[in-house]
Amino acid sequence: MLSILAITISTALAKTPAPSAEALKNRWSSLQPTVNTAAVFPIELIEDDFDLMARGKVAKRRIRESGPDRAMGAMWTPAERDRVWIAILDDVHDKLVSSLTEQRLGQSEDGHKLLYQHLSFPWPIQDRQLVVEIKNNQQIVEETSGVLWERSWDLANPDHMPNPAEDAVWVPVATGSWLLFPVEGGTVVVYHVRSAIGGRIPDEVVTRWALATVDEMMIHIAERAVNISDHYTGKHETILNCKKEPIPLF
Repeated sequence: MLSILAITISTALAKTPAPSAEALKNRWSSLQPTVNTAAVFPIELIEDDFDLMARGKVAKRRIRESGPDRAMGAMWTPAERDRVWIAILDDVHDKLVSSLTEQRLGQSEDGHKLLYQHLSFPWPIQDRQLVVEIKNNQQIVEETSGVLWERSWDLANPDHMPNPAEDAVWVPVATGSWLLFPVEGGTVVVYHVRSAIGGRIPDEVVTRWALATVDEMMIHIAERAVNISDHYTGKHETILNCKKEPIPLF
């Protein structure tokens, strides 16, 4: 039996009916072959995912893998893709995890960046730290004529951080990606993550935590995308979309 949970997107977002499960499935099916060959981290959506998204819910489930399992969430939001993209990338002005602090270690104009992340835990659990490399998948953009965007992350060399915390444990596994594509005036957002934090914390605990929080995070992104025009104005630096095109300020 598949382990599938769902949570309804907020009332404000749910006023716009989602596409039918068939429409969502057909759109994804046209992209699946390219996802299989060109995605940094290939992933599949299943019938229950489309049914839940069509009902205005966030579909989430666990994907079994060797080592840590993958936690996945998928939703359709009426927000246009550029707005969702800004909500994801503009992390300097938004904090999804209260215990997480970040430091940028480098960024290029095409969205590639290195981040040092520090997770604080209550005693007696040691804090965790990691350096991640985040990048846009240009190949998948080209092969789908700009329809599918992927922004992925993976661990990078800890030596990129000149002054790491002396008493924090380095995280051994941290990978995942965002996939975005337009459907019927809105955007399908797929998020998946695979993590382990080492030490005496079992991978199972980390996976369950990721699965338990993925819907809240995605709803936060959807809500922020709707209101992003209040922030992405004036003197804000221009953000490039996955096609390396500047997104106009609102």
